[in-house]
Amino acid sequence: MPRTKTKRDQGKTEFVRRVLEENPHANARIVRDAWVAAGHEGEISQSLVNKQRSELGLTGNIKGGRPKGSTSMARATATTEKPAYTGKKRGRKPKSAHANGHHAGGNGVPVEPARRSGSRQTQLTEIETEIDRLLFRVMVLGGLEEVEESLRRTRRLLYQAAHAEGS
Repeated sequence: MPRTKTKRDQGKTEFVRRVLEENPHANARIVRDAWVAAGHEGEISQSLVNKQRSELGLTGNIKGGRPKGSTSMARATATTEKPAYTGKKRGRKPKSAHANGHHAGGNGVPVEPARRSGSRQTQLTEIETEIDRLLFRVMVLGGLEEVEESLRRTRRLLYQAAHAEGS
């Protein structure tokens, strides 16, 4: 007797895929609502929807909040009344502006500014910084552990020499 394929219930993944193909702008909330409206039990996770959106090439920021026409009173007043201009600029400060005289090195650790004992001290500090940058580039490449260790030893020697002179 030939086997006949029995029709089984549609799985969550296929359901999500079908909803997203019909509505590429659907977010997890819309997919969940469609799942419940279709009479299915269980829940559809945010990650399943995101995964299917990604596989279908529909990635991007899809808002999951309120529909456009349902703003609250507090939200409406916040958007209509703009605060007075304070003169402050938004965003990150330029690299040249250091708040406390210190700046972060390549590894995020604050670096003391070079002492004003002469150009040799400044040059040694600059060389140390360049070795740090080179070390990070080598680390990103990977597979060059001996080179990394050699750069670390060189940096330590340079650090010792720079701070022995500064004392």
